[in-house]
Amino acid sequence: MTVLAPVNEILQDMADSLENLALLQQRELNAIVERQHADVNAIADAKEKTLIHISELDQQLAQHPDNEQLKDDPDLAEAVAAIKTTLSDVQHQSQVNERVVQSTLNSIEQLKQSILQSARKDTLTYNSKGKIR
Repeated sequence: MTVLAPVNEILQDMADSLENLALLQQRELNAIVERQHADVNAIADAKEKTLIHISELDQQLAQHPDNEQLKDDPDLAEAVAAIKTTLSDVQHQSQVNERVVQSTLNSIEQLKQSILQSARKDTLTYNSKGKIR
């Protein structure tokens, strides 16, 4: 038989995990801006593990026999409200990071196209009459 952690401990673990996720997102944004691509990959892996852990905690809370305390106990209800606020902040930062990544990818694509166009101009050849072949 599995011993369940008290609801307040699960909530605290979730709050800590969300704070960790927020820090990871800030590190991710900094790595993207500073073009530290290897760091971005490592941070993405850490984010994925943290998200899995948060999901597991959410399931534990949903299935916990004492989960009614989340509404009935004012301290726990306040903790839930704080977690929801942090979650909202994390979701907003995720959207910002996504826009920065998309903008970066667009810039890279434009640079690629510019390089390809420049390379094509350099490969033009002319015939004996000075016309482009």
